[in-house]
Amino acid sequence: MIFVCFAGIVAIVMFIAYAAQDVEGASISVSSPVDVMVEETFELNVAVANERSKKTLELSDIDISEDYLAGFTVSEIDPKPKSNMHVPIDNSRSFTFDVKIPPNTTQNFVFTLRAEEPGLYVGDVDACEGLRFITDMAQTSVKEKE
Repeated sequence: MIFVCFAGIVAIVMFIAYAAQDVEGASISVSSPVDVMVEETFELNVAVANERSKKTLELSDIDISEDYLAGFTVSEIDPKPKSNMHVPIDNSRSFTFDVKIPPNTTQNFVFTLRAEEPGLYVGDVDACEGLRFITDMAQTSVKEKE
């Protein structure tokens, strides 16, 4: 019985250690305007690069912090995701793409956002390959219309 419990604990620790590692051979770059006005529409561009020489990057999802999205309405996404859902564990919105990015190429994901509320909005943007992910940060200040 003790051996079974010990083996279970070891398996859980190994799983967490595996999932906590960054995606290897990939990078993410997030860009958006620094300042926008309420009711202004702008693009949040997420560029995911597969820097591997031979292996395809199997991008499952792009997760955007709900803290960042709180000031905006998502009006369009290109390419269109298969689905999206709120992830309560890290308070993010997960957009499922299931896209294969060939070696030495970059795939752009463009989120068209409309500014709704004044404030400073900051949050993580994660590109996920299965349970592993790499992170960049989005930050946009929304100002009242003059």
